[in-house]
Amino acid sequence: MFIEYLIAISLFVLYLSVIIWSFGKLPIFSNSTFSRKGLIILFAIKLIFGVGSVLVYTYYYTDRQYADIYKYFDDSKVIYDAIGEHPKTSFKVITGIRYDKDNPELKQVIAPTQHFDKKEGGVIEANHRFVIRLHVLLRFISRGNIYIHTLFFCFLSFIGCVALYRALQPFFEYGHGRRMIVPVFLVPSILFWSSGLLKETLVMFFLGLLLFAAFKLLDLRNLLSNLVITVVCILFIYLLKPFIALSFLAGFYVMATINFKGYVRIIAMLLGIGIVLWILIAHDAFMCDMMTSLVAKRNEFIVLGLKMKAGSLTDTAIRPLGCLEPLRLIPSALYNMFMLPAVWSKSLFEKIFGLENLSILLFTVVALFYFKRPKRAKLQLVAFCFVFFSLNYALIGITVPIIGALVHYKVFGLLFYLILIFSLISLRKLIFDIKRLPMGEKTLFKAKKVIFR
Repeated sequence: MFIEYLIAISLFVLYLSVIIWSFGKLPIFSNSTFSRKGLIILFAIKLIFGVGSVLVYTYYYTDRQYADIYKYFDDSKVIYDAIGEHPKTSFKVITGIRYDKDNPELKQVIAPTQHFDKKEGGVIEANHRFVIRLHVLLRFISRGNIYIHTLFFCFLSFIGCVALYRALQPFFEYGHGRRMIVPVFLVPSILFWSSGLLKETLVMFFLGLLLFAAFKLLDLRNLLSNLVITVVCILFIYLLKPFIALSFLAGFYVMATINFKGYVRIIAMLLGIGIVLWILIAHDAFMCDMMTSLVAKRNEFIVLGLKMKAGSLTDTAIRPLGCLEPLRLIPSALYNMFMLPAVWSKSLFEKIFGLENLSILLFTVVALFYFKRPKRAKLQLVAFCFVFFSLNYALIGITVPIIGALVHYKVFGLLFYLILIFSLISLRKLIFDIKRLPMGEKTLFKAKKVIFR
C-alpha cells in the first residue's frame, strides 16, 4: 500500500511539473497577459478547490452512490477492469465506435455500471457517457488515483478559463479587460464546481474555447478553423449540458445581430423571428414536449428530494405536465436563483454559499454607483451575457427546486451574470476609490506586478 501511495505521489508531481512547464510553452498561455508566476498562482487556487471538492464528496457527502464525482469515477473503474476480459467490446464502450447496447457481451460490460447508460426522459437531457469515458482513458496513466484525475480535470478547466479570459479582452480598452480575472478565476462557487470531477469542469474547458473561437467569427478572422472549433465545442457542450449550449446559441445570435449593420442586421432579425415562429407553429408538438420535459425534470428532483429527505427543497408540489406550466414557474425560479441560498440556511455548505450570494447581491447594488453606459463593442458582450444568464437562470430555476443542487447547476449563469456586472462599471472610478482605502493602492500594485506581465 505504501508503494502504491509513493507511485501515486510521484506521478502527481510529474504531471504537475509538466503542466507548469506548459504555461510557458502552449500558445493559449504564452500569448495571454498573465505572467508565468500569475498562471501558477491562479492554477494553484483552482487545484486547491479541485482537491477540496474531492475531500467534500469523500468525507462530507459519504454516500458514493449519490456523490456526483464518484458516480463517474466508479463507473469508469468497472469499464477499465473489463478491458482484460473483453478488450474489443471495452474498446467499443470507450470510443462509442460500433456501440450496440443490444450486444450481449457489451451488456455484460456495462451491466455493473450505475450511470453509464442512464439517460433520463426529456428532450434536452444529457447522459454521463462522455465524462465516464474520459475517466477510463485517464486510468491508463493515473493508476486509478482520484487526485491525479482531479489534476487533469483542473488543467482542462484552467485552459477554458484562460481562453474565456482572452476572449473577453478585445471588448475593453486600455487593459481594462483585466478586471475579468475576478469573475473568471476568483469566485469561490465557480471555482468549486468547475474544478472537480464534474461535468461543469469539462463544460468550462469547451465553453472557454467556444467563446474564444466564436467571438473571432464576428470579426471574420480565420473563418474555417474558428468555425470548426465552434461547432465541435457546441456539440460537446450539448452532450454534457444542453442548457448551456442553448443559452450560448441564443446569446450569440443576439450578439451577432447587434454586430451586423444596416440591411444585414434587419435580415438577421427577420430570419431569427421567422425561425422562432416556424418552430412554434410547425413544430408545436416538439415545443410542447420540451416545455413538458422541464416540468417533468422538476418533478423528478422533488421526488428524489423527498426520498432522500432533503432539507433544502424549495417546493414539494408535483406540477402538472402542461405546455405553459414552465411560464408560471418563472417568477419563483428567478427569485430562487438570485436569492437562494441564504446565510440563514440550515446546512453549513448552504450558509457558505449563502454568504457568497449575499456578497454578490451587495456588489450588484454597489455597482450601480459605478455604472458606465457600454459603447457599441462592449454592448455586444453585455447583450450576450444578459441573454445567456437570463435564459440559464430561468431554465435552471424551473427545473431545480433543491437549493443544494441549485448552487451547483447555476455556476455558468452566475459566471456571465458577474461578467455582465463587471462590464457595466467604470473601472477608473472603482480603482480610484479602492486606492483611497488603507493599503488599497499598495495591494493593487503588488497584485498587478505578480499576476500580469
